[in-house]
Amino acid sequence: MTLKTRNTLTKYLFFASLLITAMLITLFIIAIFTQSVTPPTTLRLVHLPDTLVLTQYNFIATMITAAVLVLYVPAMLFIVLRFFENTQSVEVIFFCGVLLGCLCEGARTLIPLFGIWQSYSLLLFFVSRIIFAGRLMVPLFFFATAALSDTEQRQEVERNFFIMLALATVIATAMPMNTAQTTTTCTVIAGFSSIATVIRLLIFIITGGTFYINARKHDIPELKRITIFYSILTIGYLLLTIADNFLLMGIGTIFLVLGTLQFLRNLHRLYMWK
Repeated sequence: MTLKTRNTLTKYLFFASLLITAMLITLFIIAIFTQSVTPPTTLRLVHLPDTLVLTQYNFIATMITAAVLVLYVPAMLFIVLRFFENTQSVEVIFFCGVLLGCLCEGARTLIPLFGIWQSYSLLLFFVSRIIFAGRLMVPLFFFATAALSDTEQRQEVERNFFIMLALATVIATAMPMNTAQTTTTCTVIAGFSSIATVIRLLIFIITGGTFYINARKHDIPELKRITIFYSILTIGYLLLTIADNFLLMGIGTIFLVLGTLQFLRNLHRLYMWK
């Protein structure tokens, strides 16, 4: 993939993320004015003590969490376009795949609108699969960032990108969804959810180990810091996917933003040094 092609695709993704964000905001505003917002309160993924206001379930916190992940995408794409426009970084291409996965979290804002979660409609199935596909894309593209960015893999970047994208899409399409169970984070419980969660966590851990091995192998300070900040932003992302209160929302947002900014900063330094 040439530098020009990569930048063009990044720009398309940037404008697409802005358009999707605007559409989601418009739908949410319409639902508020028509009093068609019904928060799902039947199932909590994380049970924290309710003695503190910050740990109590709050639908507003859930919506802000989804909004953070959606707005995070164009913000980070702007940074990528600004600082990596003339940088031959394969990692940036795969990071755009990570951002695409985060953008899928925007589908969570549709769940409480117009009573969708209380139905068994095709729209609910479609939305739930988008969310699940996005949650597969994030660990898979991070794994590609760590494992498929070596010199010998640079000629296969397009193939590897579409393999990860297709893998996440196919699994999400085949995965059964239990639409009778909707969580307070505005997600539908997937079949074999425990197994899927363990696999996702294993991919994140293996990716962190791969970053660490690469850092030890090449003994480059930037790679060592990338390993640390990858771990921080991953923790932030995972917290935001399960947050239905202001405490987890706040911690997750701080970890995600700071971890990502430092991750990209050290990635930029690494290629400037090269």
